Amino acid sequence: MKNPIKLHWASSKPNFGDYLSPLVVECISGRKVVHSTPGKADLIAIGSLLQRVKNHWWTHRTHIWGSGFIEAGKSVRSRHFIHAVRGPRSAARLSSDTRVYGDPGLLVDRLLDGKVIPKKHRLSVIAHYQDKDSQELKQLLARHPDANFIDVFSEPRQVLSAIAASHFVLSSAMHGLIAADGLGVPNARIVLAGPLRGGEFKFDDYYRGIGIDPPRHVKVYPDFSLEEQIARYWRPELNEVKEALVRSFPDL
Repeated sequence: MKNPIKLHWASSKPNFGDYLSPLVVECISGRKVVHSTPGKADLIAIGSLLQRVKNHWWTHRTHIWGSGFIEAGKSVRSRHFIHAVRGPRSAARLSSDTRVYGDPGLLVDRLLDGKVIPKKHRLSVIAHYQDKDSQELKQLLARHPDANFIDVFSEPRQVLSAIAASHFVLSSAMHGLIAADGLGVPNARIVLAGPLRGGEFKFDDYYRGIGIDPPRHVKVYPDFSLEEQIARYWRPELNEVKEALVRSFPDL
């Protein structure tokens, strides 16, 4: 029996996007996962974590599968094993010639074990944890009292079930958008309290990695047209991206 995979993920907060990483890696690998520091990890996957990885000649070499940088910066010549990165902007910072792009959070449909979840919510809203107590979020929910609020600190499978039960998702959290894409739920990005660390970098990186130009975030007014937003939703290469991610999972 193989040893558990030592995986690094951000663990300081019980945040939905971060806690997808061990769940997805366990699902794809069929192996138990344990948390590790970046310097001792076998694998780094979901999350904007590449700025944590050292590249000295004595650095422990780890496998990178779908992770990305959080912001623009100087290029580094990585000595690690690069199987996939979130998108071309992260690949450029790594001076990597990999052409396998995509965030493994796109594979969340596998965590629901084929369960068919009936639609209950016309509109669901997901806020980045920095936006949770913002006036902008309170105003948005007041304008749309029928909206279902999904807390990013909830248990990840509960979040996924709530997304799957939605006709449309608005999210200021990147992994809210990625999970909705992975579940085939139309979605759009909103900006609430203000720019997050890194600005547009990680969003631009993700969208270019799935083969589309980064869509502009939407402004939500009382006359917001959900039907119009659903009609605009388009992710033509998503299945190919997901299949390439699964094929690229490292043999650890």
